[in-house]
Amino acid sequence: MTQTIGTRVWRNLRTIGSLCYYLGIVPMYRIPTLLPFVFATPFTILFILYVNGNPAAMPSGVAGAITMTVSQQGLFLGADLTNYKIEHKFQSMVVASPVTPITYMFAVALSELTFAAPAVAILLAVIASTTAGIGLVGILQVLAVVLMTWVTTSSIGFFLSTYLLNTRTAFLTVSFISILLSILPPVFYPISLIPEGFRWLAELVPTTHSSILVQNAVGLSVPSSEVVTSWVALAAFTVVFLLIALFKAKWREN
Repeated sequence: MTQTIGTRVWRNLRTIGSLCYYLGIVPMYRIPTLLPFVFATPFTILFILYVNGNPAAMPSGVAGAITMTVSQQGLFLGADLTNYKIEHKFQSMVVASPVTPITYMFAVALSELTFAAPAVAILLAVIASTTAGIGLVGILQVLAVVLMTWVTTSSIGFFLSTYLLNTRTAFLTVSFISILLSILPPVFYPISLIPEGFRWLAELVPTTHSSILVQNAVGLSVPSSEVVTSWVALAAFTVVFLLIALFKAKWREN
């Protein structure tokens, strides 16, 4: 039994590694012009904050850029998987293979995360080069937030991809959801700027909690009760959306 479980685990890890390599790493060095697409929106917003000349807004801006970069890649998993499913019939081949839905989702999601890695690394370097800097604990906190945000948004993207019927609808849907999760909520600005009576709406969005936790990690003053609430909320969002992707996604075509 131990050997059977070990063999199964090794097979899944090998599948994840192979798909991540061919769908993520290979395109990065064969078509490096894809990388600016990942950098474009979050770094543009950061540039606007910088030109605006408000130094106090920059830490929140960097936290928002990290959150947006990761969440965008997770959500665009839905568009890419829809393209693979409809244009290349790749999902049909995966369904007919021993590969499980969770293995397939994490394999392609990891390939998406490779595109976000350079941008996140640059943003962490920007934080480290500031006067306040960021310690090892802060970096570990940011990485934990990145991981949970990636799982949450990738789960949303995977779930959507199993129901979307064409690639055009997929890209429009994913782009719209990305705006709802990354631009409108307090991702690039503190939640304290929202009137207290409406903050509960922002707290229903997972990226709000991601940004709050990154803001805390980079040294912004965030109430400890808010930090604890955001850790619990983000972990809950991660579990809930992962379960939805696993049990409610339409894996097999009728």
